[in-house]
Amino acid sequence: MLGRKRMIWGVKVAAALLLLGLAGVAVPRPASAQLPYSTWYSDLNAGMIRTQPVYVPDRIVDGNGVERGFSSPSDIFIAENDHVFIADTGNDRIVELNEKGEYVRSIGQEEGPGKLTQPEGVFVAPGGTIYAANTGGQSIVLYAPDGSFAREFKKPEATALAADYHFYPTKLVADRRGVMYIVVKDTFLGLLRMSPDGEFTGFFGANKAKLSWLDRVKRALLNEKQLAQEIAKQPNPILNATLADDGFLVTTSSGTASDGQIKKLNAGGFDAFRNKPFDEPDLIDTAIDSNGFLYGLSRSGDISVSVYDPTGEAVFYFGSTQKSARQLGIADYGSSIAINGNNELWVADNAANLIQVFKRTSFGDTYMTASHLYFEGDYEQSRSYWEEVLRQNGMLNIAYNGLGKIALHDGDYAAALDYFKQSNDPKGYSDAYWYIRYEWLKDNFLLAVVVLIAGSWGLSFGARRLALFARRRTWPPLVRKYAGELRDALYLMIHPYNGFYRLKDRHISYAVIVFLLALAVAVHVWSVFASGFIAYPFDLGEYNLPLSLALMIVPWLTWVIANYLVSTVKGGEGRFREVLQGSAFAIVPYIVITIPTTIMTNFVVLEEWIVIDLIRQAMWVWIIVLFFVMTQVIHNFDFTEAFKNASVTLFTIGIIWVFAMIVSGLVYNFYDFIEQIYREVTFRA
Repeated sequence: MLGRKRMIWGVKVAAALLLLGLAGVAVPRPASAQLPYSTWYSDLNAGMIRTQPVYVPDRIVDGNGVERGFSSPSDIFIAENDHVFIADTGNDRIVELNEKGEYVRSIGQEEGPGKLTQPEGVFVAPGGTIYAANTGGQSIVLYAPDGSFAREFKKPEATALAADYHFYPTKLVADRRGVMYIVVKDTFLGLLRMSPDGEFTGFFGANKAKLSWLDRVKRALLNEKQLAQEIAKQPNPILNATLADDGFLVTTSSGTASDGQIKKLNAGGFDAFRNKPFDEPDLIDTAIDSNGFLYGLSRSGDISVSVYDPTGEAVFYFGSTQKSARQLGIADYGSSIAINGNNELWVADNAANLIQVFKRTSFGDTYMTASHLYFEGDYEQSRSYWEEVLRQNGMLNIAYNGLGKIALHDGDYAAALDYFKQSNDPKGYSDAYWYIRYEWLKDNFLLAVVVLIAGSWGLSFGARRLALFARRRTWPPLVRKYAGELRDALYLMIHPYNGFYRLKDRHISYAVIVFLLALAVAVHVWSVFASGFIAYPFDLGEYNLPLSLALMIVPWLTWVIANYLVSTVKGGEGRFREVLQGSAFAIVPYIVITIPTTIMTNFVVLEEWIVIDLIRQAMWVWIIVLFFVMTQVIHNFDFTEAFKNASVTLFTIGIIWVFAMIVSGLVYNFYDFIEQIYREVTFRA
């Protein structure tokens, strides 16, 4: 009976579990759509940081409501009323859409004046006049706001435009005066500037080719005839032009033949970005919003859109480029980018014959608003936005920087100091620390003076008492020997010639040599972690300490070897041990000077940092002088011989390094060869 009840109970439980499972299957689960690309934040110190999206794909406008659809759309322009104008190149027309992407009209299709042939650019003036870069027709065509033909400009007549200058306009903008700035295909002369009447008024904003060191040497050595035979270096051609709300002209260039892939030019042609290089060699177009942020369109495979702040610094990267891909958010062959009043990005895809529309996320809105207020200097109003940015993503240094400037403005210097440190901003940290130091000195100046005097007297008194104690005590012979050698090291700092003559023909104990070298290494490591934030304005966990030590030890070691070898060949009298101990004593100034300068870095601000730099430069000059004097005294050279020996020694050091790199490369290749054979044998076995 009991067994039967258990069996019935088990059947009921199984049935209940089955019903729950069926219910779970029947209830629809919320769909989770994952973006087909990543978004990256560009940090000046930490590099690229993956973050939540600032833009997500919203919809595709493929021209379904348009007669014949799109064919090779080459350019997008968004007017003041957010209507979208598209240079529909393959269909020989300009298409106007409303802000939702719905078809409004087509322009330039009718036969007769104003008929377009493969237009690749479009621009709409504030008054509604429509400019079309009629590439196939080699002209600029103007239309009235109602779409009727107004004027057409062919290649201007000018002596500067030779017969072989082919006028194939691809993009254009017009300023408030009606002056046109035209991108002409396959020219390196810059934008062609044309008056409202169609007259040529010069070229504008041309790029300049970068010169390598070899090019500069050729220009210095070759004559004009020889230079004429060299292949001319051509700069990047301008591919696109955009007019900002403040009247600046933004040009986009592709390639690495010249810097300034994005330029922001005023009426005089001065670049607000100062021809800075952009790490985007495949840029083809740039849009600029009302707040001065720029949006670059690239054809590189990893990203397709890059966002820049008003100073031209990269902020975000997102999107992706894949050939023959028809996927929301993925570009095939991007050709143009524009931004509307709702901060939506419209991206034309020339190969896929469609327009991708990206909308800004809540995080993107918050960040861009905070950043805009930050660049405008309205720190107080940006506070809540930065706090929200940090709530959503605590890895963005600029948010801490913004809060630091707010705290600095409010007089909360301790909080500002902490925020600037978190944002790795040495200038802001210095400003906050200056106020903290000023307030402390204002309240404790007398105490600081008393402590400084008392401390100096105490150190002096302690040093005298310690010296007296050392003289009265009887020390073991080995300790007296080591102490005497260390006193000689300090004496040599001030009296290099006498000091090195004392070392000549002496055997300094290896214990003292090792102690000095180990102390120099220890002081270097201590200086890294004990210095003030201004000295190392980044996370010290990312500091490459082994590399830093190698850059300190390897040059010293190769100097010892090279100096001995060269001096032996050149008739120097110094033995290897004398070169070794002399080189060890020559680095004593590094130990003596680095300790106080490291302490000083915790109490000075950026404006006073020149004192630290001068002390360190004097230290290195001092060390170089000691190495030179060592070479002269140890090897019994005169000044000229010592100079020649030191020069050959430096050359030999370079040879040793090159040889070491070659040997290490050969050893690595041999090791890799053996490893591959081992893997092959074990795999087949």
